[in-house]
Amino acid sequence: MNRVVRSSIRIAPLILILILTCAGAIGQAAAPPAAAAPAQASAQPFDNRIFAESDKLVHVSRVKVGDTVTAHLTTAAKLRDGTELPKGTKLVGTVTELKAKADKESPSKLGLLFTKAVPKGGAEVPVQLALVSVAPHIQQGGVDSLAGGNPSSSVNRVAAGTTNATLNQRTTEGEALSRGLGARAPASKTNIDEAALEPGHSYLPDVVLVSYSMGTPGTVLESKSGSVYVDSGVKMMFLQP
Repeated sequence: MNRVVRSSIRIAPLILILILTCAGAIGQAAAPPAAAAPAQASAQPFDNRIFAESDKLVHVSRVKVGDTVTAHLTTAAKLRDGTELPKGTKLVGTVTELKAKADKESPSKLGLLFTKAVPKGGAEVPVQLALVSVAPHIQQGGVDSLAGGNPSSSVNRVAAGTTNATLNQRTTEGEALSRGLGARAPASKTNIDEAALEPGHSYLPDVVLVSYSMGTPGTVLESKSGSVYVDSGVKMMFLQP
């Protein structure tokens, strides 16, 4: 009898350990899964807008299809592949379409397509861009700072002209500018911040942005009341794919 009791005493702790082990296993199985690690903050959406200003006058009566046109970035930008374009980077494009004067048949027309970016001191970078909006550069009550020291602007452009370049005759240029066909539009049309530009809009009075694309002919501007031109300093907004 004593042997049976002693055997039971020895077995009891083993049974207790077995019971506790099983209970622990069951508790672990029933425990809810650990909370998942907090999701990483969603990445900032890619801003495919690029803002620039035209470098010089592009007038349909003074250029031909294939001529080079340039603009420069007013703010730093990034391409879709991660390439950084600092402020001041030059955008290079070409004239793709022209019609000098509006007439009964069709409006005056200017086509522009930009395909290269050239950072200061850097290598040329091919780009896919669509010029989607244009606006005058002068703010209401502002001063035309581009005229000073810029041979392609305002009075300096008039003085530098010849009798063959009709845009440079004071009467002709004054008449064109009074109709607001270039950058120097009436003050009521100039208060457009870059961030407020909308794709497909021309804020140059009497100039309509009729189409835009990243392939030829690019962006086509038209005017039914005069000859289209893009003056130096015109604000430009581009979109990339």
